[in-house]
Amino acid sequence: MPSADPRLQLTGVELHDLEPELCLLITPNGGQYSITAPVGEFRDWLGRCDGTRTRAELLAGMSPDHAEVLDVLEADGCLHPATGDDGVRRLAATTVLVTGAPELTGPLVAALETTGYGAVHLLAGTDVPVAPADTVLVAAYSHPAYRELTALDALCAGHGVRFFPFRVERGHGIAGPAVEPGSGPDFADVLARRRSAALDPRVLDAFAAAEAPSQPRFRPGDTRWLVTAVAVQLERWIAGEPAETTTGELELDPVRLTALPRPVLPVPDRPRPVREQGLRPDLLVDDRTGVVTAVHELPAAPGMPARLKVCAVDVADMRRVAGWPNDRQAFGTSWHDFELARESAIGEAVERYCGSWLPPEREVRHGSYERLRRDGVPALDPRRLNLYSARQYATPGFPFTPLTTDAECAWVEAFSHTTKEPVWVPASLVSQAPEPTGARFTDPLIAGLAGGTSAEHAVTSGLEEVLERDTTMVWWANTPRLGALPVPPEVRALVADTTETYDVTLIPLDNEFAVPVVAAAVFDRARRWLSIGFATRPDALEAAKKALAEGFTLQHTCLALDDERELAAMRDDLPHLGNLKPYRADRRYLDSYRPDFGDVVDLLCQQQVHLDPRAAAHVAPWVRDLPERSWDGLPALGERTLKTYQERVEARGFEVLSVDLTTRDVAAAGFHAAHTLVPGLVANFPAGLPYWGDGRVRRAAVDLGWRAHPLPEERLNTFPLPHA
Repeated sequence: MPSADPRLQLTGVELHDLEPELCLLITPNGGQYSITAPVGEFRDWLGRCDGTRTRAELLAGMSPDHAEVLDVLEADGCLHPATGDDGVRRLAATTVLVTGAPELTGPLVAALETTGYGAVHLLAGTDVPVAPADTVLVAAYSHPAYRELTALDALCAGHGVRFFPFRVERGHGIAGPAVEPGSGPDFADVLARRRSAALDPRVLDAFAAAEAPSQPRFRPGDTRWLVTAVAVQLERWIAGEPAETTTGELELDPVRLTALPRPVLPVPDRPRPVREQGLRPDLLVDDRTGVVTAVHELPAAPGMPARLKVCAVDVADMRRVAGWPNDRQAFGTSWHDFELARESAIGEAVERYCGSWLPPEREVRHGSYERLRRDGVPALDPRRLNLYSARQYATPGFPFTPLTTDAECAWVEAFSHTTKEPVWVPASLVSQAPEPTGARFTDPLIAGLAGGTSAEHAVTSGLEEVLERDTTMVWWANTPRLGALPVPPEVRALVADTTETYDVTLIPLDNEFAVPVVAAAVFDRARRWLSIGFATRPDALEAAKKALAEGFTLQHTCLALDDERELAAMRDDLPHLGNLKPYRADRRYLDSYRPDFGDVVDLLCQQQVHLDPRAAAHVAPWVRDLPERSWDGLPALGERTLKTYQERVEARGFEVLSVDLTTRDVAAAGFHAAHTLVPGLVANFPAGLPYWGDGRVRRAAVDLGWRAHPLPEERLNTFPLPHA
């Protein structure tokens, strides 16, 4: 295996002098970088990247800028661990067995015999040498060969032999992934990823049934090019050098002579170690093999702000391969930069992907809270949660059972950031894990699930959302008439092209944590649609901009719900959207839902209700035409860190918990996902299933000075919130 601190070798770069202290560095993939440094000194330093020094030795005594140069060179594929004698020894110690289609195996053996391997043989039957650690099996077929490669993959796994598949599909040769037994992606992952990402999985079935061609597939020159590419990838892998096939497939087009890397992340339905690659969002995105299968920039609808960049990403359908009911789409926004919107959308895709499934190796305990405590297991007392009230449980047809201290339920391990100790929490708070008695205690909490580029980033984002949603639901349930902020010039400039079509109202939402939370109500004057975005940030202005972006993005959702064909497609693709009512050309959806909104059991139902122009009129008294409130005196935190938010929460006597939901494949790409919980706070909910719980939303109105006395539960507002 490669050294943890390898000596680095630079290959393939060009350096051109422009001025005595300015040169142009060109990398093999076409990257061009202006380097401001004495040209002679920089040229000498690059010369030291000759495979005899480690990164630390190359940077010793140099300016910090040189570290950035090494990062760029490594990312561009021209700075890599030196093969040296170690790589040569690895090749010489390796026996390569070749099997597959004679059209390919003969030229492949000829190409490999000159490379320096210990031996190269055609595989006879299924015989495997007695030293599997020094053996690699290369299987090359001129058709998809799913059955053959699956069988050989299993054979190699059983013998501990490395495996390198090659097949032909859609006219292209596909090399890899390079399979290390028991670690990283294997051919089963290839098939699972391609099935989950396919637009039509029947195409994969057709490939699986395809037979080998009766005639040669390629011209001799095409064959030589393909086997040469395979030989180069194999040599780099065995020698411990970077190769595209160590993280996925390499798709080879013999007509255009192009090579396209496709990532293949291990599907986390089989417990096994996975190599983490650092932060690599590119490992998540691919139309044939990715977790994210497509990235779309949504054009601004007529009248919408042109500056708002909205990205929608499609996500692979994991139901096809692992019984994993993941969300199939995610969104991201930015006011100026589509790349930032893309990053945001990929982050949301990660959180939804991880948050919809518990991996099989995840330990789940079963028992009551009282039983766990008797057994010495630290567990969250369900009486600290804010779920449903006795009145709700007594309602005929109410779908949930009280989560009492003696109720048998499933538990997962969380971490208390307050006590720094593990604590077990009811699994129903974060997943659809089956309960031992078949009871239903709650749907997973919507608030608190977040992705990030580190564990702390994910928990911080989740805690922001928990605070935002608790604040939101306290406000919405009590309907106080708060003041609205004047729209500042910085925000007005973002939406300057919408003044003829949309009204914007910014409402700072008071809360006991003195954390900036802003609601941004966006009203479509022509259609009479209302949507509201929310955000928590350390600064109220930043929260307002984030909330406003969300408010306008929800208008895109309204357009989709108002399209009969798109609504039908959504309902067909996502079974839980069967709760939406049938399309109405007259938009009078208040007539479709029950008067008490007991059938509004999905957040998208709330937005469907607000396609009815009467809905916006109903909520206008506490959402629009409000008295003005100054920006002066609004709370501010100073910095966006977990510590800052945590201190505000703990000062009010609450505890911060999180459940790590990062799947192995997402971890391999450098991302994390967590569900953050603050027992006693209220998550957002669809109007038909409010968390009236222990009465927090009633008491909080009094604590904030909105009411002299708590409202009776039956008088709390249940009109749907225009937010999903």
